[in-house]
Amino acid sequence: MGEELESEGGRTKWRLAVGGELILGGVLGTIFLGSHSLWLDESVSSSLATAPWHRFTEVVAHREPNMALYYLFLRGWVFFGHGEAALRSLSVIAAVGALAVVIMVTRDLFGQKAALICGLLLAVDPLFVEFAQDVRGYSLCLVLVSASSFLFIRGIQKPLSQPWVTWTGYTLVTVLAAYTNFWAALVPLSHAVSLAFLPNRSIPWRKLAPTWGAVLVLLVPLALLIRATDSSGVDWAAGSSAGHILTRIRDAVPHVLLDLGAVVLMVGLFVVVLLVRRHQTLLAAFERNWAWLFALCWLGVPLAAVILLSVVYKPLLVIRYLMVCVPPAAILVGAIVARATDSSLPVGRLKRLAATIGGVMILGASSIATVMWYNSAGSQDWRSTVAYVGNASRPGDGVLFVAPYVRIPFEWYVGQEPPWSAKVHPVYPSLTWGVDPLRFDLYVSVSERAVAQAALRYQRVWLVLCDQKYTPQQLHAVTAGLHRDGFGVTHTKSFKGVEVVEEVRSGVQ
Repeated sequence: MGEELESEGGRTKWRLAVGGELILGGVLGTIFLGSHSLWLDESVSSSLATAPWHRFTEVVAHREPNMALYYLFLRGWVFFGHGEAALRSLSVIAAVGALAVVIMVTRDLFGQKAALICGLLLAVDPLFVEFAQDVRGYSLCLVLVSASSFLFIRGIQKPLSQPWVTWTGYTLVTVLAAYTNFWAALVPLSHAVSLAFLPNRSIPWRKLAPTWGAVLVLLVPLALLIRATDSSGVDWAAGSSAGHILTRIRDAVPHVLLDLGAVVLMVGLFVVVLLVRRHQTLLAAFERNWAWLFALCWLGVPLAAVILLSVVYKPLLVIRYLMVCVPPAAILVGAIVARATDSSLPVGRLKRLAATIGGVMILGASSIATVMWYNSAGSQDWRSTVAYVGNASRPGDGVLFVAPYVRIPFEWYVGQEPPWSAKVHPVYPSLTWGVDPLRFDLYVSVSERAVAQAALRYQRVWLVLCDQKYTPQQLHAVTAGLHRDGFGVTHTKSFKGVEVVEEVRSGVQ
């Protein structure tokens, strides 16, 4: 009876601790939720959520298949509101759900202490908080890939406990995760690699074969969408720091050698795995430590795959694309700290103290980074940009975007204030506000002659600069077209990630 009470008391403490971490994650994800402006990608999400159904399906099928499931959820979520906080609240809920699932995964792999440490570290992680405050599908993807890993672990560790329920659930959440974000498709690959460290008797092949067959079949439509979609949406990754390095590598080394090196590397790894599996002593050691190897595979396989694709295909190494690696990173840190501070294990006092200090330092650094993110959240301040142009403009002024796609966030905010949308008009392309903002998610050709001709009817033009480093030819065409019409710069105003240049025709006050 005493043991039952102690067990019940332990469960109560566990639930309270987990509940406290979930509340912490929810609070950190909600603080300042609507204080910063939507940025470019968020405005695409919000525009898709409110677009007519025929336009929604057309854009998702031909331009934005990534995050398709999230866009579908967001269309229903806008029933609760169209403001920044209302739109972002869907991601907050998904982030709290992801936190709960990751805690359960860690508990199954490494125990309750590691799970609570992992949950605390993940709740205050600045990248996790950023995902929770983003009108994008990253948080939804995190909860789905974490659920996929949770069900996979259950299917391996408890093969006789409702196997069909487990593997059917695994199939569904794995596929849904991939339809929420392309990179989630790399997680089941990491699951498959982790099986290399288990003997055949521990692998439920009869359940896995039809499960992965179903996953592959259900992902065929997604593969066809990717193949048919304009891929320019990821070309900007070449402009990142990692993109510059990878681009230089691709320029310096013949592509044939890069492809051959990738093939040799993959074949070599496959041979090593076969040799290891033939060594029974090593395989037994791997089986005993499979929890660690599973977490390492979840962390390493997607990262290695993205790097490999970046070398042989095109630069794709962007932090946000690797969000599926965030949970295993937190799990491994939590497990290491829990193991190193476990008094029941033969760990020296100095190592235990070092592990404790290390865990506290990581927690402190994450907390500081999260506070810093609150102070600098959002890569672009479109709210202030539009307010400035709306208040400073005169009736009949024009607004011109160097990169036409940045019209999407500008139009989203100008649509919130009818007096502004009536006062200032798009120069080129001259499509009226509110007709089809997603039209500019596609490539729009900009020429000097077209800009000069479109600007003839205006005396003042507000030139909006954002992401111009990715569109140098369009920048030259726009500025040359305006100067050809006699426009000159009278004033420049800078906002976060955006610059507004007031151009007035010569002779006009």
